[in-house]
Amino acid sequence: MRRRFRSVGTTAAVAAAGTMMLLGGVGQASADVAPGTYTSTTLSSTGQVLLQRDGRVVGDDLVLIGRYRIHPTPAGGYVDFFPGHRVFMRSDGHGGYRGPAFLGGLVVGTFTLTPHR
Repeated sequence: MRRRFRSVGTTAAVAAAGTMMLLGGVGQASADVAPGTYTSTTLSSTGQVLLQRDGRVVGDDLVLIGRYRIHPTPAGGYVDFFPGHRVFMRSDGHGGYRGPAFLGGLVVGTFTLTPHR
């Protein structure tokens, strides 16, 4: 009986660590999303624009329709727009950010922040 509980606990810990690696980790950040003005675009998995609008990053917030906290990750950050809808922003190497958009734990498309120049 004791062995079964240990196995379940080990499996849960391995699954949690794998999920954190897949989603970009949520530990100490070595990079964040730079302040400035951006065009925010959410694309469907087929590449169609679902939502596009101008916004800005101010401090630790992404300001679009509302103000959303940016949680830092080693490669950029992520935002929870509402429960179950999370987008990741990883540096694209050109001043912008790009990452997967999740809904209910499933990847439903791509999120980008393109800087205004």
